[in-house]
Amino acid sequence: MSHTQTMEQQTHNDQTSLTKDDAIKTPVLSPSDMEEFRAYKRQKRTAEVVTAIAKAESDLPAGEDIQRVCQRAIRTRQAAVKVPLSKLARTVACLKGSGVKTDCKIGGDGETLAKVKALEARLARKRGAEEITLTLAPSLVEGCRYGEIRRELKRVKRAVGKTPLKVRAESIFSPTALSRIARIACETGARFFSVPHFAGCEKLRIDLTGGCELEVTGVETLDEYKRLISAGVGRIATQRAWEIYSAWLRETNEPPAYTPPANEKPKIQPPPTPPAPIAKTRNEETNYRCRIVDGRLTFL
Repeated sequence: MSHTQTMEQQTHNDQTSLTKDDAIKTPVLSPSDMEEFRAYKRQKRTAEVVTAIAKAESDLPAGEDIQRVCQRAIRTRQAAVKVPLSKLARTVACLKGSGVKTDCKIGGDGETLAKVKALEARLARKRGAEEITLTLAPSLVEGCRYGEIRRELKRVKRAVGKTPLKVRAESIFSPTALSRIARIACETGARFFSVPHFAGCEKLRIDLTGGCELEVTGVETLDEYKRLISAGVGRIATQRAWEIYSAWLRETNEPPAYTPPANEKPKIQPPPTPPAPIAKTRNEETNYRCRIVDGRLTFL
């Protein structure tokens, strides 16, 4: 056998071996295995949704039935339900033994004396509140009276004892003011610093230390909720927790769209085949060939 024939035979053997190796390495799933794998992926995505909703807190809308809100919070395993002091007793009764905490708001719109806020905090703790949200006075923040804010937080913190305290900024202030309040909240031992939702609110996490986490309220859409979860926000309060949960589950149960890999070349579609021309039928009885020669009609 010549040298050229030997090289050709060796190349053919190498290609055959490579094809066999590729066939061995490429997994082939049966239809039942493929369906089981899809069910596993759906279950995994559903578990991720449940874990994300566990950071939600239902903010009681005006006129909404307390029992209905509590039942939905229990069903979706939310973190807490936020209610005013006047509706605390009924909420505690609805959530008893469920694992969902009761968060009581004190201070009204914030423009209340520190002494009154401390009394409300003691009353909320005695009535069974597991978390207490203190609303700061907007006038103190706008006037940069941070010394008075610090004294008010210390007084309320002594009143709540070991009950987790949330410091709430009811309005959207300047980033500098919010950062300053966040640091004061951390210094006084607050468990959460709560702000309304606005663009870039998740950046306040940088100013929080000592185990204090960020809470964002007023979230309305699923996209906003997903963005805050991916940013590491500790608690998300919303009046649409049930709608967000339902929409996320519907999205999870839908089959994912195919995404081609980055190195996959797009398939070139062949040009469309032009339609075949319509054949003209010829009638021998009427298809005459003739012309006029010297003034006379002559058939060809």
